[in-house]
Amino acid sequence: MDEKRFDELEAKLEIYKSTLTEIYERYDQKLEELSLVRRLGDALRTTLSVETLAAALMTAVAHEVMVDRLALLLKDQVGDPLGSLFLRAAYWNDNEEFRFFEGDDAASWHLESMGLNEQDFNRLVTFPKVPPQLDPLGLPEDGERALVLAPFLVRHRFLGVMVLSRAATNPFSPENEHMLSIMADQASAALNNVQLFDDLSSANAKLIESERRARESSSYLERLLETANDAIFTIDSWGRITYSNRKAQQWGWSKEWLLGKDFRLFLQDDAALSEWRIGAPPPADRIYEAILLNAAGERRVVLISTSSAGAAGGEGGPSWMLMISDLTERRLLERQLLHSEKLASIGVLAAGVAHEVGNPLSTISGYAQILGAGVEDETERKEYIQAILTQAERIQKILKELLDYSRPSRGLAETLDLAEHIPKVLSMLEAQRVFSRVNVSYDWDESHGAHLVTMDRDHLTQILVIIAMNSAQAMARQEEPPPAFRVELSKEPGWVVLKLSDNGPGMSDEITKRVYDPFFTTKGPGEGTGLGLAICQRIVDSYHGHIELKTAQGQGASFSISFPEGKLG
Repeated sequence: MDEKRFDELEAKLEIYKSTLTEIYERYDQKLEELSLVRRLGDALRTTLSVETLAAALMTAVAHEVMVDRLALLLKDQVGDPLGSLFLRAAYWNDNEEFRFFEGDDAASWHLESMGLNEQDFNRLVTFPKVPPQLDPLGLPEDGERALVLAPFLVRHRFLGVMVLSRAATNPFSPENEHMLSIMADQASAALNNVQLFDDLSSANAKLIESERRARESSSYLERLLETANDAIFTIDSWGRITYSNRKAQQWGWSKEWLLGKDFRLFLQDDAALSEWRIGAPPPADRIYEAILLNAAGERRVVLISTSSAGAAGGEGGPSWMLMISDLTERRLLERQLLHSEKLASIGVLAAGVAHEVGNPLSTISGYAQILGAGVEDETERKEYIQAILTQAERIQKILKELLDYSRPSRGLAETLDLAEHIPKVLSMLEAQRVFSRVNVSYDWDESHGAHLVTMDRDHLTQILVIIAMNSAQAMARQEEPPPAFRVELSKEPGWVVLKLSDNGPGMSDEITKRVYDPFFTTKGPGEGTGLGLAICQRIVDSYHGHIELKTAQGQGASFSISFPEGKLG
């Protein structure tokens, strides 16, 4: 072999050796990188929280790269457009101390202080020499530092950064940076998974808490419904009962039997319920007073409040709620109270009636004595007999009016002409000693038609007697001006207004505020029950009217009572 050929082969051999050495070096490097990935993967694989991940990551990094300390800075989950990061973990390599910071303990750190923003972290960022205050864990006495900022990126989304710090006299080498880049890539995926797990855990915890609160609220609402003093129903779009509380069983039905029944069928037909059809829900936000027929067929007076309950869910669609109060006993007590106050007034009327009856009785007695002595003239005798009959009719009329007033109310409304009825009522009071000095006057104009109202005759009588007697008693000792009681009637669109006024002493503001309070009275013991004006207000309210008092000390009192206008037929 010639020398030239030998030299060529020797040169190729050197190239082969060199190439093989480079291949082995790259193989060793890749093997080391794979080994690093495996070790780091093993360390991070079982982490389920940011704290355990940070501890495993920082320990692994400190064993692979010589550092003085490590800081883990993470972006807030909500995100901060100003680039704020929060110090979540720290590691000091000299004593292998790890510390994790929760919530408010995590100090903020701004990228702007390093002249960076999130877009700069598409790779590692190295600072060979910076002041110690730029080190998240730096101290003033540390001197200048060398820093490496290893970003955590997942699909170009910036999660945070790990800051490695050591003295500036020992800067980080390219090999260090390459190794840190690999470790940051591995940690990014693990950190993203942990944050997702935390988010899911947090969402699950919130869901569990929400379900717990929902169960508690549902249980609380169910207890409220079941222990309510009123009967409560929910009905669907066809008027069928979908729920009833325990109180609904007071009318003799079981909750199971009520389900699916049309509630409107339990109510007696009435003009006030004309807008509530069978097979349909009621209009929302209405209040009805109606007659309910219970399981035994008994009539119960009930007050029904309707409201929309929103969607019932499932196939039920919208629903409505009915809150129902049984007023039967209350109405009975109110009638008894009205009657008891009426009986109290009868005692006052009785003395006047006795005086009123006394005069015709004296006349009858005188004529009877004359007839007993004998009257020969037939014409004169007939005149005496007619006079006796006339006075007897007068007595009968007075007693009838008293009996009519004392009889319990029939509770039947009828159309009354106030101009016709009021003088008849007040005529009963004329013989009262307390009323004998009172000048009664009337003022109304019939040119606009009769003053018609639809109400129970006894209720109107009771209002007139209570207010008129109160006025007379207030003016009992009044000399000037002479006691006067004025009755005025007027009409407004849809209303008839009855005004009852006196020129008595009037009332103070303190008394005016309480005149309608039950059992409040300014009269002495045994002179009044304090129920009169309270009953008047209750009667007026029951006919959807309103009563207003205008008075002042020394300026008399005036009650203005408005009733819905009635119609004949």
